[in-house]
Amino acid sequence: MLHRTLAVILAFAVTASAQGNSFKKVRYNGGTIATKVNPKDWDNELTVTADLITFKLKDGQKLDIPPKTVTSLSYGQEAHRRVGTMIALAVLVAPVALFGLFHKTRLHFIGVQYNTPDGKNGGILLQGDKDNYRAILVALQSVSGVPVSVAEKEREYIPVGVTTNVTKGSEESAKSAAKPAEAPAKAEPAASPAGATGTVQVASNPDGADVYSDGAFVGNAPSTLKLSPGKHTVRVTSSGYKEWSREITVQAGSEVKLNAVLEKE
Repeated sequence: MLHRTLAVILAFAVTASAQGNSFKKVRYNGGTIATKVNPKDWDNELTVTADLITFKLKDGQKLDIPPKTVTSLSYGQEAHRRVGTMIALAVLVAPVALFGLFHKTRLHFIGVQYNTPDGKNGGILLQGDKDNYRAILVALQSVSGVPVSVAEKEREYIPVGVTTNVTKGSEESAKSAAKPAEAPAKAEPAASPAGATGTVQVASNPDGADVYSDGAFVGNAPSTLKLSPGKHTVRVTSSGYKEWSREITVQAGSEVKLNAVLEKE
C-alpha cells in the first residue's frame, strides 16, 4: 500500500513538472550565490519547470539553472560531501555560513551541481523539510534526467521511482582511506627516505569528476596526488558516466599525468 501511494505521488509530480512545481519552504546552506540570508531561514523559494530551475532567496536574488546544465544531484551526506568538497577546493565563491553542513542528525539536504554559462562549475546546497524534500528530488530529476547520488545507508529516504547512484557513504570512505596509510609501514623498509613519494596528476573530461586513490576519495579533478612508491589504483567517477580506472606503479620522485576521458552511460 505504501509503495502504491508513493508511486501515485511520483506520477503526479512528474506530470506536474511540465507546468512547474513551487516549493516555498527551502533553506539555502551554501553555494554560488553570495548572500547574507540566514541559512536557518526557510522562506526561500524553489521553482522547477521543464525549461528552468529557479531559486529565489529572501534578499531578492535569483538563480536560474537550465535543467540540461545540471551535472549532479545528491542527497544527505553525499550532498554534504560533494558540495563541501567544492567549497574546500575554492570552486564556489560565496563566503556564506554553511549551517548544518556536517550535521549528523536527519536533515534532508539536496545538492545541485551545474555548469555556468561561462563554463565554470556551480553548486548549491539546499535543505527541504520532511514534507517536501521527496517532491523536490522527484521534480529535479524529472526535468534534468540526472540520477541522485546517495550513500547506501540513506537509500531508504529516496522516493520510489527516483533513479539513484548509490555510493559507499562518508563513514565507509573514511575506513577505506585508512587502509592505504597502513601499507607503507609494512611494504617499505625502515631505511627508506622519509617523505619519498611520486606525483600523479589526474585530469578528467568532464571536469570536476570524483577521484579515488586505492578506494579512498581524495578530491575532484583536476587533482594532484602524492603517492608512496608501489602499485596504486586510481579511479575516476561522475554521475551519468561510466567509471574510469587505471592501475599504476609509482616510483619515488616520479611524475605521472593521467587524463580520464569518461564515457556516458
